[in-house]
Amino acid sequence: MAKSPINARVSQSRERRRKAGLKRVEVYAPADKVHLVKAYAAQLREGGASEKIIAARKLIARAYKRFHASCLDNIAIDPDGADLSDAAVVAAALMHRGNAEAYRLGRDILNLVK
Repeated sequence: MAKSPINARVSQSRERRRKAGLKRVEVYAPADKVHLVKAYAAQLREGGASEKIIAARKLIARAYKRFHASCLDNIAIDPDGADLSDAAVVAAALMHRGNAEAYRLGRDILNLVK
């Protein structure tokens, strides 16, 4: 029996969250403190991603310093404002157009994105 479209969407959403390293948690809290729990959970979700973004931005800056002319000449990404999707683009360019050192840096960037 096939899943209903709603159940399929819910399953896909949960699977994406699992792949992103998130875990569903049920918590009982006093009614007047629920907003604090929600704020803390949001902070936890944002904190993990922001650490990844900071690390990716450092690697992107290093890539631009070292490989701008050879690998990243057609890619205009600001390392200070880059997000994880920008990091994936830089990683792909490094891995496909660069030497062994560029490939390693691209692989390091890609490992942060995954």
